[in-house]
Amino acid sequence: MEKLVVFPLNNDTEILIKGLKENKLYQVVAVSSYIEDRSRLELLQKKSSIYCSTEFEECLTRADAIVFSENTMGYSYDGYQKRVQMALDSGKKIYAGLALLDKIQIDRDKVCILQESELSDEVVSPNKKEIDIPVISVMGLGENCDKFQLQVKIKKVIEKQGYRVLALCSNVLGGFLGMENLPGFLYSKFMSYPEKIIALNHWIHTKVKQQEYDVILVGCPGGVSEFEKYETNYFGELPLIISNALDVDIGFLALYRYTDLNYTVLKNISDFVLRKYNTPVKEYILSRQFYKADHEWKKIRYYTMEDMNEKPAIPENSEYQVLDIFDDTKIEKEILKILEELANNIFVIR
Repeated sequence: MEKLVVFPLNNDTEILIKGLKENKLYQVVAVSSYIEDRSRLELLQKKSSIYCSTEFEECLTRADAIVFSENTMGYSYDGYQKRVQMALDSGKKIYAGLALLDKIQIDRDKVCILQESELSDEVVSPNKKEIDIPVISVMGLGENCDKFQLQVKIKKVIEKQGYRVLALCSNVLGGFLGMENLPGFLYSKFMSYPEKIIALNHWIHTKVKQQEYDVILVGCPGGVSEFEKYETNYFGELPLIISNALDVDIGFLALYRYTDLNYTVLKNISDFVLRKYNTPVKEYILSRQFYKADHEWKKIRYYTMEDMNEKPAIPENSEYQVLDIFDDTKIEKEILKILEELANNIFVIR
């Protein structure tokens, strides 16, 4: 079993720890992060009994490999590069995603990249291939709104019903939890928008043919649109590529805590996602995260709710149902309803 250190602490670290509890290949033995995360590290250590420290070198001594999570919290990449170099000097195995490696000057040959990066030789046709199984999409208003946690939950419920799920994860940590990470060419600066759509469509088609999956569950990186003035979400480029490469049947949309949940707001979001991404939003999920604009530093800062018992301000008699990310029972119930709808459509699910 490979012993892992995770750096830095972010909102998906706990999900990875929980998901690997019964895993026979990997075990998280330590979590390291920046000094400003000290209180959160102490809380995580109390909850998980896993060693948590800002002292990266001490964490290195406890593990066989280091997993560098994506920089969703807006940390300095200098801190990443310094620690990657420390890991290289120690001779430890390193796991990282291409989006991170593009930001730091590190020899990629010495890193285990958590996603496929090369285009398949089969991508020769300019036309999309037909993918005739249902597609469920997990989208969000932006980074840090529990898309990863939601995708893990949906995958678990669907597989419990006996369906084979091709889970395409928006977070490179998904590779440790039985998911396929979205390919690295989606982040390429040398491919055009249409080329990425065709390449992704062919890549997914090949995956489906190889394993004969019943359902595709795809997580969309980033957010569906820019919000505030410091977060563009790359203008929804990746969700747009994914929604053009696949015909999405049903979408889940994760919202930030404190999002205004009145009918008009939810209708506008639903209409926008349908028009731009051709994705019908079936369920809204209220995440544990919220954000604030830091006007001094001109950036968005993300926070996590500590009061787990807080009730979301969900309007009564709303046409749009909003579920709390903590309410596993209701989420499972809605997923089962969706599976029943898909199963009743002979053209959708086998």
